[in-house]
Amino acid sequence: MNSTAMPKPHSWPLISILLSIALLSTGCEQKQPDKIQWQLPLEAPYDPHGAQQNISTVPPWAVSQQGEAEIVWLQKNTSKIFTRNIALGGATRIQNWDIQLLGLASGLRLKNKAFLNDQNVDNPAALVDIRQGNKLIYRGWLYEKFPELFGIDNPEWKVWLKSITLRPASQEAVK
Repeated sequence: MNSTAMPKPHSWPLISILLSIALLSTGCEQKQPDKIQWQLPLEAPYDPHGAQQNISTVPPWAVSQQGEAEIVWLQKNTSKIFTRNIALGGATRIQNWDIQLLGLASGLRLKNKAFLNDQNVDNPAALVDIRQGNKLIYRGWLYEKFPELFGIDNPEWKVWLKSITLRPASQEAVK
């Protein structure tokens, strides 16, 4: 008899399973794809409405009407909400934050890098100066309709404009 015996027919399924496992395991050893080198970390986009732009002068129309803004502060780690009504030209303090209301707009829009108060646009906004201690953190516009888009970027606090109220200028101020 021959010393190399053929496997018995009932052992063929076992042999085919072992061969399949061996082939599959070698397929997993293929070279892993390299990291894509062109991916860059995301950065905050340029904000033409606020902090990155030096809004040193307040447009005259932004202080021509009387009114107030309702500003909301959320302390993220405690979920406490602080709401303040600030009259135009006024200021308030929340913990170690100071906020001053510099201007109001019933329909703010940006055209050629200039801010315009357009009565045909429904975009109420408030120009604010936000400081922590003596350090300027944000000076720019907060929008009632877009509270998430613009404003301070702080890991502990979120600030947004809830509403503005405009009143016509008094007759005495016009004379």
